Amino acid sequence: MLFGIDVASVDENKNTNWQLAKAHGPISFAIIRSNQSARVDPQFGKTWPQLKATGLVRGAYMFLDFPSKGKPKPAAPEVQAQTMVDAVGELDATDLPPSLDVEFPGGRAQTGMTPSAAIDWVRAAWTVLRDAYDTPPMIYTSARVWREDLDDEPAPDLVESPLWLARYFFKERTPARRDAAAFSNGQRLPPVPAPWGSAWAVHQYQGDAIQHPGFSSTVDMNRFNSLLRGSTGDTVKWAQRRLGIAESGKFDNAVFDAVVAFQRSRDLVDDGIIGPRTFAALCWK
Repeated sequence: MLFGIDVASVDENKNTNWQLAKAHGPISFAIIRSNQSARVDPQFGKTWPQLKATGLVRGAYMFLDFPSKGKPKPAAPEVQAQTMVDAVGELDATDLPPSLDVEFPGGRAQTGMTPSAAIDWVRAAWTVLRDAYDTPPMIYTSARVWREDLDDEPAPDLVESPLWLARYFFKERTPARRDAAAFSNGQRLPPVPAPWGSAWAVHQYQGDAIQHPGFSSTVDMNRFNSLLRGSTGDTVKWAQRRLGIAESGKFDNAVFDAVVAFQRSRDLVDDGIIGPRTFAALCWK
């Protein structure tokens, strides 16, 4: 089980020690906020190169603001997405694609938008990110958001985006859980929004966790959906599409051989497992 975290300046961590977090978390990846609306996160410029220097697989996410009754109208979604592109700049071959945060803290009703209009707002930001980086961005959301706020609207153009799903199984403001056994045998799987079938890449399973090595305040805990021989489902199909091989949905010997060949072509560890680094490289293929 490979764990990771996501943080933003609102978590108010002081003097973060990323080396300690990586070694004693332990964590394999980290995703940090680049911007909310058209405002760059004040810690992004300092933290982004630190993640690379530490050797973590790194990712950035933008929090997409929607209109909200009684509040000033936010920047257009295209402007919000371009703010991310300008802040993040070029990404490395083993960086995660940019992530687009799709959620409605006050509920979609507060936006005054229909589900279709809200998805169009998402699509406008998504398109800017896709065109800038020449790959579909990841989407952070939850099955609840997609069902209750977006009425499970079909989104055939968005389903190539790997999903980063929120579904909390542990209490907030409690010590960070990093127990692989808690997820063994398919326990505590995140529900997946209908358009994606069963495909997901990252699961945010605990919010505002405390006492994580290297951090003075809170972090959100995540785990990666590693693929290896014996894995099945729509996430395997996604990997097969990226590898350019038949979509059986089964990680068999043929898939293993294709993954190893791909890893060798990218100077990655050729273990035949799709973990965060190989996943990131596949996203850019």
